[in-house]
Amino acid sequence: YPDPRIFYPRPGKRVNGKFIIVYPGTLNAHQGLDVALRSFARIADQIPNAEFHIYGEGPERPALNALTKSLHLESRVLFHDILPACEIADVMASADLAVEPKIASSRFSNEAASMKSMEFMALGVPVIVSRTRVHAYYFDDSLVRFFESENESDLAESIVALYRDAHLREALTANSARYI
Repeated sequence: YPDPRIFYPRPGKRVNGKFIIVYPGTLNAHQGLDVALRSFARIADQIPNAEFHIYGEGPERPALNALTKSLHLESRVLFHDILPACEIADVMASADLAVEPKIASSRFSNEAASMKSMEFMALGVPVIVSRTRVHAYYFDDSLVRFFESENESDLAESIVALYRDAHLREALTANSARYI
């Protein structure tokens, strides 16, 4: 479980008018960030105040930077270095939405439970996750918004649905707080 001394809800979110989507973690192919970037490109016009912030390092970072440029998203997708847990917790808590787009066809993604989703839950941030075996084992639709892994359209629809429905975001957050 998330360390409650680090991962707890923070009062007072940003007031800059941005809708911030966050992914913190390793930048490996099985994490599915290429899918997330292409999904974000699909909805960029529908959510003009949205930004996608990616925190982390890994072998896929050059390819993800190149994909961001090819999608003309350099001003809306921001890459940041990895941060210590106490600092990334503050960043995560200020997000409007979290994305964990693991690739279900990867054996690792189906068997390794990530703490990211539960950390976001502990912080009071709604989470969109790909439907992997491990996610489906630990979570249900009352806790997270599932999307079909590797399906850019489904992830894009999930982002837009949560952006438009504050009550759904609040319900996921409340249910997740009870779960944690």
